Amino acid sequence: MNKNAQALFDLNGRVAIVTGGAKGIGRGIAQNLALTGAAVVIADVDETENAICQEMIEDADGKALAVTCDMADESAINNLVETALTRFGTLDIVVNNAAIYPMSPIAEMTTELWDQVLSVNLRGVFLLTRAAMPHLKAAGKHGRLINISSIDTWKSYVGMGHYDASKGGMEAFTRSCALELAEFGVTANVIAPGAVKTPGSLTVRGNLASERGEPNTEKVDAEFAARIPFGHWADEQDIGQATVLLATPASHYITGQTIYVDGGLKLTM
Repeated sequence: MNKNAQALFDLNGRVAIVTGGAKGIGRGIAQNLALTGAAVVIADVDETENAICQEMIEDADGKALAVTCDMADESAINNLVETALTRFGTLDIVVNNAAIYPMSPIAEMTTELWDQVLSVNLRGVFLLTRAAMPHLKAAGKHGRLINISSIDTWKSYVGMGHYDASKGGMEAFTRSCALELAEFGVTANVIAPGAVKTPGSLTVRGNLASERGEPNTEKVDAEFAARIPFGHWADEQDIGQATVLLATPASHYITGQTIYVDGGLKLTM
């Protein structure tokens, strides 16, 4: 590969924040951004897993900093941005990935649960984006806002009304961000994963298997995989690699878009 081609996917000198970055999809995103040269600030409420992710990246000769951060806490979010700037001097890429999805039918959903989910999944996205915006603008053509949504915005599931609402709001919010950031050369896009095998999805799959009286998730997983044109679930690295694409110079003219990373699942819905 010649130097010009390499430059299209080079993030050396760039600094990224990845929320919910300690495990699952967030870990895949953090690892892949670091692999492409970015210094990654891993923001998560799980201090132990956060430290493990930082160590994994550093063991692979990457640059990382773990910061414990609750996306429902405005002061913690502001501190996250300041910590990133203090450590690395700039902020070029923000990936809003952190999300919660405690399942509940709408008729049984408490106001407190609704508020909790929207606080992390949508309000937190707004707070971090607002805090980071001056720095993304200063980054200019290197600036990237990447929000991780879900295929749930295309097809909803019972028990996920609060989550679906938060992700739908995130997608609309991202389009507004794209308009406000365009004059600075900064892009804002959404990645909507399909079926991904993560610790979080394991809980949902386990609940479904339990309801069906099955001892494990193997049958549930196989049935769902059969619906995906590629024939298998995604893993965290698949979403991480798609995030790299949107973070690099190769995507400089893509903004305001939702990109489904789902192995074709949306086509079957």
